[in-house]
Amino acid sequence: MHKPFILLASLFVGLTAVAQISHGGQPFGWGGPGMHQNALPALDLVGLDRQALIAQEQPGAVLLKYGIQRMAAVDILAQGQWDVLPDDRERCRFAVSSPGAVMLSLQFDQFDPAPEALLFLYNKDRTFFIGGFNELNEQAWAGLATSVVPGDSIIIEYLVPSNSVNNGVLHLASITHGYKDIFNFGEQGLLRDYDPGYQSSPCHNNTICPVASNYQVEKRAVAMFLRPDGAGCSGTLMNNTLQNGTPYFYFANHCYVPTVNQWVFYFNYESPTCVGSTGPTTTNISGSTLRANEYFDDFGLVQLSSAPPAGYAPYYAGWDRTGNQPTLGTAILHPLYDVKKITFDNNAPTTYTSLTPTPAWKCFWESGMIEAVGSGAPLFDQNKRVVGNLHEVADPFPPTCALATTQYSGFAKLSAAWDGTAASTRLRDWLDPSNTSMTLNGYDPNGTVPNILVRVQAFLQGPFASGPGTMTDNLRSQGLVPLTEPYTALGYTHVGGGGETVQQTVLNVTGNSAVVDWVVVELRNKNNSAQVLATKSALILRNGSVVATDGSSDVSFALPADDYFIAVRHRNHLGIMTQNAQALSSTASLKNLANGSINLFGGFAAATIDVGGTNCMWMGDALRNSEVKYTGTSNDRDPILTRVGGSVPTATLPGYFTEDCNMDGLVKYTGTVNDRDPILTAVGGTVPTNTRLAQLP
Repeated sequence: MHKPFILLASLFVGLTAVAQISHGGQPFGWGGPGMHQNALPALDLVGLDRQALIAQEQPGAVLLKYGIQRMAAVDILAQGQWDVLPDDRERCRFAVSSPGAVMLSLQFDQFDPAPEALLFLYNKDRTFFIGGFNELNEQAWAGLATSVVPGDSIIIEYLVPSNSVNNGVLHLASITHGYKDIFNFGEQGLLRDYDPGYQSSPCHNNTICPVASNYQVEKRAVAMFLRPDGAGCSGTLMNNTLQNGTPYFYFANHCYVPTVNQWVFYFNYESPTCVGSTGPTTTNISGSTLRANEYFDDFGLVQLSSAPPAGYAPYYAGWDRTGNQPTLGTAILHPLYDVKKITFDNNAPTTYTSLTPTPAWKCFWESGMIEAVGSGAPLFDQNKRVVGNLHEVADPFPPTCALATTQYSGFAKLSAAWDGTAASTRLRDWLDPSNTSMTLNGYDPNGTVPNILVRVQAFLQGPFASGPGTMTDNLRSQGLVPLTEPYTALGYTHVGGGGETVQQTVLNVTGNSAVVDWVVVELRNKNNSAQVLATKSALILRNGSVVATDGSSDVSFALPADDYFIAVRHRNHLGIMTQNAQALSSTASLKNLANGSINLFGGFAAATIDVGGTNCMWMGDALRNSEVKYTGTSNDRDPILTRVGGSVPTATLPGYFTEDCNMDGLVKYTGTVNDRDPILTAVGGTVPTNTRLAQLP
C-alpha cells in the first residue's frame, strides 16, 4: 500500500496572510514595557488542554495536526482602546488570548487600512512582533491572515495618522490556536513553557551542511506553505521562459484545497547551523491564485500574490520536461514542519506508475530521507532542474532512518503534467507560453541589482518665501553653489555615495527649477530606521524638488526594490525622515514631505516649521550636529559672530558658509535679515536656553 503525503494537510488552521510582506517599522515604543498594556480590551477565549488535543490524535495518523481554528468576530477599531501618541499618530490596541496555545495567528476577513496606517501583532511579553502591514498588503479577497506569533496571547496594534480622513477597517474573523511548537519558539526563549512539538528524524541533512554545498542557490526556491485548515506542504518557486520573475509555485495536487488566497508561504525557514532545528519565520508571502492542477498527475501551480522581494533572496528553479531519466535525484523539503532539509539519491531514479495512477520517479536515499510535510517537494536532476514533486512513499509508514535506503519515495513527473486538456490542467501555458523549450535553467533575480528611484519634495526654511510658496536661489544667482557636493568636506560620512558633481549649465537654469543648494538623501533600513543603507548628494530646486545632479532626474540608488525610510539632510537645517518606510522601485512616485501627505518621524510639529501651510525643515544648525542651540556651550549663535570676525558684530561676510542660516549669501550677526535671530526663533523665541533637535533616530 502506498501512502501519499497528504499528512501535511493538517498543519495549522488559518496560518495565512495577504501578501504578508512586512513594510517595516516597529510597534510604538518597541523595546520598552508599553503603556497600559494590562488594561487593554480583550477577547479571552476558553483555554484548551494541550495534552488532551495531542491525545485525541490517532496513532500513526496520516494527518499531522498542530493547531485548531477558533471562530471569533471582533470589530477591532470599534472595540479597541485608542490613545494619542506624541508623534502625530493615534493608536488602537486590542488583545486576543487563547490559553494553552504555544503560538497564535489571526485571520481578518476585512483589512482595509487608512493611508500611512500600520498594523503590528506582538506577544504579550513584547519580545516578538510581525508587521508592519499597510495598504500594500491588501488583496482582492479583502482580508488578511497572519503568520504565527509565539505564546497564548496576541496584542493587535494599529497606528494611524491623526490627520486621516477615516481610520480604515479591521475586522477579526478567527484565530488559530497552535498547540504544538513546530517552529521551536520555546528553544528560542519565546515561550514560558516549552513544548518541542514535531522534530524530524535525526538522519536528515540541514541545507547549510557541507553535504548541501552544491545546492545553496537552488534551496532558495523551496518553501513551506501552511493552509488555513491546519495543513501544510513543501513546494518550489519556478522559472518561466519569459524569465520575468512571475512567482509561480509548483506543488502536489493532493495538498490542494480551494483556499489558496489564504495560504502562507515560508521562505528561508532553515537553520543557520548544520546541527539545529530553528530558523527565521518572518520572510513570508501570503495569498496566491490557482493557475493549474490535475489529480492524476498530482501537480498544482499557483501564482503568489506578490513576488518575493530581493531581501528574501528568492531563486526561481529551472526545469526539465523531456521525461529523460535523471542520473541522480536530490530532494529539498520541510519534513514535519522542520527547517529545510536536503536528501540525496546517488543513483538514477527509475520510472514507475503509482496506484493513483500517476507517472512518477522512484528514488531510494543514500543520505537523508523523506517524511510528512515534504509533499510537493521538488526532485532536482543532475543539472539542478526540477523533474517532479514528492507524491508518495511506500509502506511501511511512517518512514524511518533505518528504512531510508530500502523504502522508496515517488515523485510525480513534471513531464507528465506538461500537457493537458486546458491551461487549467497543464503546466506549459504558464512555464513556457510558446511551448518551445524542453529545458530551462533557473533564474536568480539577485544576480543583478537594479537601480531604484527616489522622487522627493521638501523645503528649507532659510530661503523659503511663503508668498510664492517657493525658495529663493540667492546662492546660485551669486555663483556660490559649489560644483562638487560639500558634505564630504564638512565631515559627513556617505554610504555608497559622495563626491557628486554638477555642471555649470545646470546651475545656469533660472525660474522655479533653479538650484537652491545641495542636500543629502538617505535610504534607511525598513526594520531599523537608525541604519543608513545608502546616501546620495542631490540638488534641491526652488519648487522643492530634490533631483539628481543633471537638475531634473530622480535620485537613483543601486538597491533592490523594497521599503525604505527616506531622510533628507542639509548642511545648516535639521534633517527630516518619513515616519513609515516607503515602497521604492525602478518606477518613482512622489514622496512629498512638506504638505502632510506623508507623515514625518517625530511628527510634523517637532520635525518641521509650518510656514504659510508648508512644512519646512528648521534652519539654524550652523554646527551641523542635528541640534539648534542659541546659548551655552556648542551653540549655533557664536559661530556666526566668529565667521564675521569675532569682534565687530555689525560686520558681514559674503560667501558659501554654514553660518549663513537664511541662505542669502551673506553671513550677518546683527541688523535686519540676520542669521542669529532665526536661531532664537527656532528654539521657541522666548527662552534662549531651549534647544531643538532633529527628529532622526
